[in-house]
Amino acid sequence: MKTGDRPSMTPHDELERRYRRLMTAYPRRHRQEYEEEMVAVLLAAAEPGARRPGLRDRADLLVNALAVRLRGWGTALGDDAWRRAAFVVQLVGSLFLLGVGLRRLPLSVAPYLAGGADAVDVARPAVWAIGFAVALAGLRRVAAGVAAAGAIVETVHVARWYDYSPSQVLRSSWLVTVALLVAAGSVWLAGGARVTVPRGLWWFAAALLAAVGGRVADDRQWQFRGLDVAIFYDGRFVFRVGAPFYLTAAGLALWAWWRLGGPVRRRVLALAAPVAAIAAMVAYGFAGFMYSSQRFPSPVLLVPVQWAVLLATPPVAFVLAAALLNRWERLSALVRLGRQAEDASA
Repeated sequence: MKTGDRPSMTPHDELERRYRRLMTAYPRRHRQEYEEEMVAVLLAAAEPGARRPGLRDRADLLVNALAVRLRGWGTALGDDAWRRAAFVVQLVGSLFLLGVGLRRLPLSVAPYLAGGADAVDVARPAVWAIGFAVALAGLRRVAAGVAAAGAIVETVHVARWYDYSPSQVLRSSWLVTVALLVAAGSVWLAGGARVTVPRGLWWFAAALLAAVGGRVADDRQWQFRGLDVAIFYDGRFVFRVGAPFYLTAAGLALWAWWRLGGPVRRRVLALAAPVAAIAAMVAYGFAGFMYSSQRFPSPVLLVPVQWAVLLATPPVAFVLAAALLNRWERLSALVRLGRQAEDASA
């Protein structure tokens, strides 16, 4: 029987075509090995004359496909390069958050404590200093617990602004993302093989010190007469005393990152993707909200959909970055094998 110029599909052929379409949810290697066998079993178990897979078969195939992909990603994330990259993020992130926490404390702490210190502002640098020390000492489970506590402290520090300044919470969401990333990496590193201290760590520390020096210089700029003139202010270019410090910090951080080696370098970028994604989302996706909320007499709070977008951005960014990295490395490996085959045949 024909419909127009094309022969009509039998129920069996149409059912097989739909099953094969569902099989595309599985990774290519899995399909190459198991697709024919799985489709044959599904067709044999189908009702006679059925043209579409049943709802249960669809759900089973898609859930199993997700499980296979997650197992594959879990195996890939368990390699040594990922663990070394996570260790870099754990140590450097703790150092960074320590510096950010110290920024909130004045240079002279005694008068500050006498006047009534904010417990959260004191706890922030303290918990990250302890976290860095125990991670460097190899106390992985203790480091995981301290990092989790640090993430809670950073979340509380930002969340207390929400009732009167939601825009400030959005602007600081990247900082909470850094803390959660350090905590997640620390918990992951608590199990499995021990990781050696990464190369270039002390260059990262030097970069942080340079950045802190720049901040102190900017805070004390009024003491440097004649130098309070790299920013635009009232249409003119104004030199900031801290600018050379910041440029030095950027150069040192770039050098430290380069010394990590190619596989670790790429994974550090993938692990940093959630922070970059949340910062971009706030800057561009929530620009209108931040602009309008600051002009209303009472705070405008986020709605559930906005919270869902904000919370989903970091994990989605990491999954996409890890998938792109995996695909790029697979393609690079195939290119290398092709070149080696050409060299061998030449």
